[in-house]
Amino acid sequence: MISKKPTEIEIDQKKLNQMKLNILRAEQNNLKTREKTNEEMIETIRKIIEDEVRKNY
Repeated sequence: MISKKPTEIEIDQKKLNQMKLNILRAEQNNLKTREKTNEEMIETIRKIIEDEVRKNY
C-alpha cells in the first residue's frame, strides 16, 4: 500500500503581503471610481497575482 503525503507548498510571505496590498488598493480604487466591471476586476486581480509571482526579491 502506498501512502500519500500532501504536497507541501512554501509561501513567500513578502510576496503574499505585497499581493494582498496591491489587490486591496485595486479594490478600493474601483469602489471609488466604479470604472471596472466584476470581470475586469477579476482579470486585474489575476494579473496582480501573476506579476507578483514572477518577481524576484
